[in-house]
Amino acid sequence: MFSLVDIVKYLTFISYIGFIVSCISGFAEISTKFDLCKCMISVLIFMNVPVILYGELINQNTSNMTHIHYIRSYIQFVISLLIIGLSHIGVGFGIYGFTMFVVNFLMGVFDCDNSIKPVMINPNINDNLKTNDN
Repeated sequence: MFSLVDIVKYLTFISYIGFIVSCISGFAEISTKFDLCKCMISVLIFMNVPVILYGELINQNTSNMTHIHYIRSYIQFVISLLIIGLSHIGVGFGIYGFTMFVVNFLMGVFDCDNSIKPVMINPNINDNLKTNDN
């Protein structure tokens, strides 16, 4: 029903939604005591995550899933590092983002996509040993 790539993609979407929730909780913490660093991280996350989500949703290119998994893992790593210092909710979603970073990275390393047909090599033909009768 679902392939492993689709399951990882949906779990990554959940982490993006968690990043937005964490950034909103960061804004709530800023309202009581202002901290410029938390404010800039919250604004950065609030502006970038919807753009990343839009890019993920309109992406129909599945020809090179290895690069897509590496890009997802990089985004997860950077945003998780930023979000982990915002609030207690950010800590939870930051740890979840780190696990999704590892999962996406491993999906890129061990790409088991079955859409690529393996190349069969005939062991009886050796191109190096062919002689030229000219």
